[in-house]
Amino acid sequence: MKYVNVTVNHQPSSKKIVILSLNAPHNLNAINQELYEELKQSLEEISKDETVGALILNSEVSNAFSAGVDLQFIQGLSNEEASDFFTKLSKLFDMLIHLPVPTISFVNGYAFGAGADLAISCDVRIASEAAYFRFPGPQFGLVLGTQRLVNEIGSSKARFLALSGKKISGQTALDYGLVHELSADEEAGQKSSLKWARILANVPPYTTQTIKEVCHSGESFHELTRASVLEGDFIDRFGRYVQNNKKKVRH
Repeated sequence: MKYVNVTVNHQPSSKKIVILSLNAPHNLNAINQELYEELKQSLEEISKDETVGALILNSEVSNAFSAGVDLQFIQGLSNEEASDFFTKLSKLFDMLIHLPVPTISFVNGYAFGAGADLAISCDVRIASEAAYFRFPGPQFGLVLGTQRLVNEIGSSKARFLALSGKKISGQTALDYGLVHELSADEEAGQKSSLKWARILANVPPYTTQTIKEVCHSGESFHELTRASVLEGDFIDRFGRYVQNNKKKVRH
C-alpha cells in the first residue's frame, strides 16, 4: 500500500512544483516504518532533481495532517528499536529542513507529535481554521522536535507547548508564529499553498539554500532524541501514556 502520493504541477515559466500528499486514512497518517520509508525516498529524489522549484506537503485525509507516530507500531518495538526509529525521524525532519528547494506544508485537521514536527520542518506553513497542533512527546519522555519549536516560536512558547502537551487551534498557531497563514477551509488552503509555491519557486536556488543555512545554522539534536528514548523504560512509559489517554477519551 502506498502511503505518500506524488503529483507534479508543471509551471510554464518556472520549475515544477512537487506535491507530496500523505494518504493513510486507516490511522490518520500516523507515521510507521512504511510511511517513513516512502517520505525519505521521495525527499531523496526531490533533493537530486534540479527541475523541482518547490515542494508542497499536505494530506489527502480530510480531518488530519498526521496524528503523530503509529501507536501500535511503536508498542511493538524494543527500547533500542524505538530509539533507532525516533533518531531516524529526527534525521528525516532535518532532511526536509535542508532540502534545496522551498517547502510549504498545509495542515488541515490534526497535526500531533511527530506529525506536527513534520509540518513545522517546512519553510512556510499554512493551516486551515480546522487545524489543531499538539506536541505530546515530552509527556512520555521523548525529546524530538523541541529544538525546531524553539527556533520557530521562541523558547518561552516552545517550553510551554512541550511541557504542557496543550492542544492549540490553527488561530493560536498563527498567533504563536507556528504557522504563517490561516485559510478558511481545505480548498482555500490548497490554493494558497500552490500560490506560495509558485512565488517561492522563482527564488534563485543559491539564495534559497543560503537563507535556509542562516535560519538553521545550529547543531542537530539527534543524539538528544536517542538519549531521551533510552532513558529508563521508554516502551513502558509510552504504553502507560496510551492507556491513560484511552481512559480520558472514555470519560
